[in-house]
Amino acid sequence: MRRKIKNLLFLFLTALLTLAVFCSCASEDSGSPGGGAGGGGGDIPGQNGEADAETGEPDIEADGGRLPFEPADLDLRGGTFTIAAAGWGTETTSDQRDVVHREEDTGDIINDAVYARNMAVEDLFNCTIVQEKFPWPGDLGSAVRRAVNADDDAYDAAYIRFGDNLSPLATGGLLLDLKQTPNMDITQPWWDRKSVDQLSISGKLFAVTGDIQILDKGSLSAFVFNKRLQADYQIESLYSLVKTGGWTLRKMLEITKQVSDDLDGNGIMDENDLYGLLYYRDAMPAFLAGAGEYITRKDENDIPYMSFNTEKVYSALDLIYEVIYDENVSFHSQKVFGETDAAGFIVKGTNMFQNDQVLLMYVRMTEIEPLRGMETDFGILPFPKYDESQSDYLSIVNSYIGSALAVPATADPEVSGAILEAMAYESRYTLIPAYYNVTLKTKVGRDEESEEMLDIIFGNMVYDLGGLFRFGGIETELMNSTTSFKREMASFYERNESRAVRDIERLVENIQNLD
Repeated sequence: MRRKIKNLLFLFLTALLTLAVFCSCASEDSGSPGGGAGGGGGDIPGQNGEADAETGEPDIEADGGRLPFEPADLDLRGGTFTIAAAGWGTETTSDQRDVVHREEDTGDIINDAVYARNMAVEDLFNCTIVQEKFPWPGDLGSAVRRAVNADDDAYDAAYIRFGDNLSPLATGGLLLDLKQTPNMDITQPWWDRKSVDQLSISGKLFAVTGDIQILDKGSLSAFVFNKRLQADYQIESLYSLVKTGGWTLRKMLEITKQVSDDLDGNGIMDENDLYGLLYYRDAMPAFLAGAGEYITRKDENDIPYMSFNTEKVYSALDLIYEVIYDENVSFHSQKVFGETDAAGFIVKGTNMFQNDQVLLMYVRMTEIEPLRGMETDFGILPFPKYDESQSDYLSIVNSYIGSALAVPATADPEVSGAILEAMAYESRYTLIPAYYNVTLKTKVGRDEESEEMLDIIFGNMVYDLGGLFRFGGIETELMNSTTSFKREMASFYERNESRAVRDIERLVENIQNLD
């Protein structure tokens, strides 16, 4: 009887999700660049949407169908499947909300999608999916390390935070190589192929993203702009700039300098005044990646190497500094409101944007959702390119709040692989449409152009191993230097290059010694 009730509930929730997605997609422009996340699947452009074009097979998802899937023959006999996850202190916008649903009736479509997905997987394998939540990423990393060192299979999977967890867990032999995990096929379209390609080192993959979660996508960097201020200051169409390839660092500099006003007339530019740009330190790696440059790249043998010390990197930094270090037009919310309380400077900065005090505001995608109630209309933009010759607008995954799926070394690989594969597959038809089509494109986005911008942002998702593994402290200094308006990255790099190279050599050696 319990299984019958679960099946009926799953069918009911799936029907509701399908109806919500259908309604949200009905008005979408099929000509959006990169395609949409419409149809029956959660196809985010650039991540997993080219499979049909490559194989030449009919796109059954476009007609509301599902891709074929053969789950592993596995019965857990009512056991639990435990996933470790971590919060980010008091910063609720960076919460991992895609593991288990909240028991109370929230009316939130993402919560309902997680519930529908988990019910389907639980019914398939006769198990219960549970979460062990830690307050901070460091707590999660310590718990996984203790469990593996004690040969304890307490965790079947973990959503690790990149910068805090990936390096110590991967190099300590504490995680399984996902390329070798049974019942898990990372070539399938429900896994993000960019994460597979960009996160592997020496042919091994210890963390992956895909349809199974949304916090990796929530950590993407972007901008929002205030349409009222755009009109008041007669700013040209920002959407048109993006579409024609003209949204560049120099254009951003030109536009932000047009918007500045000492609103309270006290002769001091502070949080009560008007600015062309609002940002905090996390914007720096996003600016660099947006310009097509990275702290680290990989060679033909899948080995990272430092790529920071180039003329173009320092040229891009000079342009970025010219934009963000002019305190008359740019407001550093983290510097003014305090560096340690993330919830404080994000909330206070968002309040300034909602109070029509900011034309352009840097956001990680998780921070866009709270803008749903904003009275003034706003739009969404990708990060600017270095110049018009650059082909793509690039959006980096934030190394602090971004998370990825990993499997502790003491987990049963066949069980973890089977359940995670099924969760990723089901998420493609529940979680991703609820997040991308309904939440972002319908509930948050306020115009068709924003939908196009979202396709561009999500279709050009990139990772920088230099930040994810903290090589040489380069990314940390890149961000921290903004609080004192330093322009000394060249000298910092010169002093720390040997340290960064050693960090890479130790990482590669540790990974290769896992054989």
